[in-house]
Formats: sequence, C-alpha cells, structure tokens
Amino acid sequence: MTRSTYLGPVRNLFLFSLLILLLSQAAISIYAWSSIEKRVLPELDSKAATVGDSIAHKIQHALAYQVPFDKITGVTDFFDDILQKNADIAFLVLCDSRDKVLSASGISTAQARKVLGESSRTEVMQNIGRTLRVVTDEGTSAEKPYMDTSIPVVYNGDVVGLVHIGVEQHYIAGRISELRYDIGIILLTSLLIAFEILQFIIARHFSTPIHQISDMMEQMAASNFRNRLATNTGEQLGTIAEGLNALAAKINQAFHDIVQITGTAAGKSAQVRESWSAMLAQLRARHSFAETGKVSDLAQPRVNAIRILTFLFMFAEMLSRPFLPLYAGSLPSSGPGIPASMQASLPISCFLLAVALAMPFAGNWSDRLGRRRSFVLGALTVAAGLVITGMLPDFTALLLARTMTGIGYAIMFMSCQGYVIDHTDADNRTQGMATFVSAIMVAEICAPAVGGILADRIGYQLVFIAGAAVALTVAGLAISILDNQTASSGRGGKPPGGFGKGLASLARNYRFVALSVLTGIPAKLIYSGFLIYLVPTLLSDLGSTKSEIGRYAMIYGFAALLLSPLFARLTDRYRAHAGMVATGGVLTGVGLLPVLLSAQPAMVLLGIACLGIGQAMSISAQLVLVSRLTRNEAQIHGPTMTLGIFRLIERLGAAAGPALAAALAASHGAQQAMVILGILGLASASLFAVFFAVAGLGPETQAVQRQGQGQQQEENRQAILQGETS
Repeated sequence: MTRSTYLGPVRNLFLFSLLILLLSQAAISIYAWSSIEKRVLPELDSKAATVGDSIAHKIQHALAYQVPFDKITGVTDFFDDILQKNADIAFLVLCDSRDKVLSASGISTAQARKVLGESSRTEVMQNIGRTLRVVTDEGTSAEKPYMDTSIPVVYNGDVVGLVHIGVEQHYIAGRISELRYDIGIILLTSLLIAFEILQFIIARHFSTPIHQISDMMEQMAASNFRNRLATNTGEQLGTIAEGLNALAAKINQAFHDIVQITGTAAGKSAQVRESWSAMLAQLRARHSFAETGKVSDLAQPRVNAIRILTFLFMFAEMLSRPFLPLYAGSLPSSGPGIPASMQASLPISCFLLAVALAMPFAGNWSDRLGRRRSFVLGALTVAAGLVITGMLPDFTALLLARTMTGIGYAIMFMSCQGYVIDHTDADNRTQGMATFVSAIMVAEICAPAVGGILADRIGYQLVFIAGAAVALTVAGLAISILDNQTASSGRGGKPPGGFGKGLASLARNYRFVALSVLTGIPAKLIYSGFLIYLVPTLLSDLGSTKSEIGRYAMIYGFAALLLSPLFARLTDRYRAHAGMVATGGVLTGVGLLPVLLSAQPAMVLLGIACLGIGQAMSISAQLVLVSRLTRNEAQIHGPTMTLGIFRLIERLGAAAGPALAAALAASHGAQQAMVILGILGLASASLFAVFFAVAGLGPETQAVQRQGQGQQQEENRQAILQGETS
C-alpha cells in the first residue's frame, strides 16, 4: 500500500471537516455581526436606565429628610464619581420638572441646557425609545451626538425632576466596531483551535492507524513477520489490524511447526534430516519470524500526539499575556516604596527567571521520570499556580504563583521536546521539531486574543481559572495519549567536563561572547520587556481595552509563524546568517522608535510587527551562528551543552527584560521606555554588524565555504534542532 493510497482520502476528510467548520463559524459570525447594533443599543440604554434609577432613588432618600429638591448638595461630586467608574457614560444632568439644570457632570451647564432645550436637534434612536441629541463643544465647532436617557424623580406621587444619562454616539460606534473586531478574532482563533483539535482527532483515529496498517502490510510483503499492531484503533480499522495480527501469528505458528518437525526428524534418515534442515535454512534466509515466540509492537508515529498537548499548555499559560502587568499593578503592594511599574513587572520576571533556571533540571527530571509523568507533573503545577493567581488577589501570592507556574511550564516544555526526540530519528526529527514549534506559534496567535476578550467580559481572575481548567484538561489528555518512556541511555548522558567547564570554555571564545551579548540577550530582553510588559501597559494608558491589547499582541505570533520558514530558506540559500541576524536586530530597534513622534496604538502595533518580523529573520540564523562559532567547544563538551548555555543566557536576558522596562517606565514613562529599548536594540545590532565585519566568523568561515550547499543546509538544520531542544 503506497502512502498516496490512504493519504488522499484522509486529507480529503480533513479538508471537508475543516470546510464544514469554516462555513458554520462564518454563518454564526455573519449573524452576530449584523445583529450587534440591535443588541448593543438596548444594552446601553438598559444600563443607563439602571444608573438613572439608582440616582433617582438616592435623591428620593434625601427628599424624605425634607431637603428641598433644588437645595440638595454634593450632587455634582456624586456624578463625577459615577462617570469615573463608568467610561461608557458621557454625562449626567439633574434638572427640575421645568428643565432647569441644577447639576451637571461631563458637560457644562450651558451644554446641558442645549441638550435639554428646544434648540436641540432630536431624533428617535432605532429600536429604542430614547433620543439622540446633538450639541456643540464649547470652544470648538465640533458637534457631539449623545444618546439621552431620562429617568423621572418621583416624590409623593409627583415628578419633581429628571435625571439625564448621556452616552456619546462616538462611544457607541466604537463599542460596535470593537465587538465586530472581536467577532472576527473569535472566528479566526476558533478556526485555528478547531484546526488543532481536528488534526489531532484525524491523526489519532484515522491517519496514524492507517499508516500503521500500511507499514504492517509492507513488512509482511517484505517477509517480516516479527511485529504486531495495536488493535485499539476503532471498529473497522481494528478489524483489519486484528486480521493482520492473526495472519502474522498463523505464519509464525507454521514456522514453529516446521522447527518442531525438523527437531523430530533426528530419528529419520540422513537424507530426510538434510532436506528439512535445508528447507528451514532457506526460510530463515528469506523471511523473518518471531522465533522466540514474542512479537514486537510495531513502532507508532507518535509525534503528532504532542502537537495538541503543546498547543493547549502554551494556550493555558499565554491567556493572561494581554493583562498580567495590569492585574499585577492593580493589587495592593505588600512592601512600601515599590513603584507601580516595578510591581507590574515583577511577576513576569519571576516567571521567566523560574523558566530559565528550571529548564536544565526539568530536562533531567523528564529523562528519569518518563515523559508522561513529568508532563502531568508540570501541567498540575501550572494549574495550581493559575488557581492560586485567580483565587488569591494578593501580590506576594502572585509572585509565588508565577514562580510555580514558570517551573511547571519548564517541566512541560522539556517533556514535550524530549518526547519528540524519543520518537524521531535523523530522518524525521526536523519535521517533528517543526510540528512542535508550529504548535507554540499557533498558541501565541490564539491565546492573547482570547485572553483579552475574556478579561474584558469576565474579569482577570476568572481568566486565570479558565487557564487552570485548560491545564487540567491537558494533564488528563496526556495520561491517555502519552507513553511513559524515559530517555535512552545513549542520550542525556552527562557531557564531558560539566556545565562549569563548558561555560568557562565558552567565555574564552570572544566571538561567542559577542554574539550572546550583542544579539542573544538584547533580542530576548526586548521581547519580554516590550511585548510582554510594555505593550499591555502602554496600550492601556492610551485607552485600549484588553481585547484590543490581545489583538495587537497576536500580530507577533502571525509574523513568527508565517515568515520564519521563508527567512530560514533565504538565509540558507544566500549563506547570510550574520547579515540576517544584524538586519533582524536593526528592524526590531527601528520599529520601536516611531512612538516617540506619536503616542498612538498604531505606533505600538508597528513596533509589535517589526519585532515579529525581526525575530523571524534572526532566530534560526542566530542558532546556526552559535553552532559554527562553538565548533571547538562542541567537540569537547558536546553541542547540546554549548547551545544549552546560549539558551540559558538568552532566558536570563528575557527575565531581566520586564524589570528593565519597568524601571525605564518609572523614570521616563512607558512611551520613552519603548524608545529606549528601540535604541538599545538598534545599537546592539549595529555593534554586532561592525564587530563581525571586522573580526569575521573565524576559521569556521573557510571550512563552511568548502562545503557543498546541501551539506551546509543539513548542518544548519541540525544546529537549529539542537538549539530548540537545549
């Protein structure tokens, strides 16, 4: 059976299922899109009526104490407090039964008279019985339309006054536009999530069993009868698997019968014994049988199983990315004198530092405990950290919970990478790692957008609880689909010389030091300091909602997912690894500078896009450079050790990023902090380019030039692979 025989129908089934999902999701989205205005306006009107009823009740309570209606004090301050807590309400006006304005907040008394007076232009709002009133701003010619909801103040059966609650029409239009953006994002992310789940289901129940059956048939056709298939593959495919197993068992039994007959032929004539022995020798020469009576389970292609686990655990952790600094900054500080910006950054730094320090130990734990046990342990640790974060709104508890979450993240990450290595070889390991990395990139796209939308609607703490629920789901899924294989004895052995000697050796390699200091640390520092800390902080200061922050943050994932393979191919083709690293760094730095000219969300979005493109250009090329510049050290200490040290240096830079960005924001403001990070990125990339233009890549450059392009590309792929698994 050729691969095309079964891959075609499976691919068609997958595409058909995806098409059905796309059409159904698109239909729901179109319906929601068209009905937003009909739903939003009554909701806003209902809220305005609720606020008006509450105000009227308090005024009635004052009137019960015999306070004259036009002598009630503190109304304007009371209105100001309400407006501060409700961004959707533009103004509050209290007037008597003859429309005389007594108190106004949000607009001036003169504007209030125009809103309520006969000179106002009015029209009935669609679908609701409120009016749209237009007034002109004082000092400008700009007209502002308001949706005005009037609530009567009744005392002793008489209407003594009116409370007017105004919602600016621009806010209504913005709210409708934002909801439509959310619908589009939900459509996109739900399709990506459905794609991941559907791919897992198709692989687990169709393509993998069919692939197994095909391999079994090919082996039997090649006269190899030593294997058997797993039969838990569903009714129809399970029947085929059982039939093949029964056929292989029958053939093995026939061979054992021949062996027994040959043994009993000892008492026969020499000619008979020779005839049976010759026949047995021919069978053994042409065929492979389970001579010991034990058949082996045919190796299963398990790498696809790790994709859904990787996607879900990354999704669970990244849900809080659009608002974590905002949530941390909103908690009461446990220590005096901590600046608000620094308080907002500390949980992020604790998480990243825990990841950096736990990664080496997490790999060893996974090797010893087995992939399933270590993954479940990591998932439960992450779930516990997220539950603590959501249940205990305390800053100290948040720091401890984020540290716990970072440790769990490291354990899960290394378990997934180890699983890919265990179930791949030199022929398919690059493909396996690409599957693993692409799942991370899809989560980077989906999680911030979904987390931002959820935070706007259910609050910060429930989003953490939702992430914990996803992590627990991942733990249960891992129990059912992962085996508990440990690392093979030939892999994971302690590298010669140990970590300390490896670090000391690399410290004497000035090219490696320059690469680490000028590109490795700045790239990760800007990534964490800008994308994870400054983007939520700065966009929130500019008035963006959590949903908008999530939409902006997902641009980074799109750039990395779509452009990394393209830039990797171009880099290999033109052998421009150092140039690509420098160009990516320069682009990242330049992209953060325009916010100095205009502090607008669009400038922040430009910075995110440039960061994504710049890192897509430089990441794979950077790992290849590490491999080339550390060839001598790799021969002594092993390539995994050298690349692992580089990864550790990078992660320590990532841990320092939020703290540095917070310190800059505290002293110069978030806008200036973004610019300073851009200057840092631009300067470090420029110094890198100058340094390697002068110093070159060393003797390795000539060695590479003598290689064929195909051999070089294979070396580059192996360097990237080793870097991802370090």
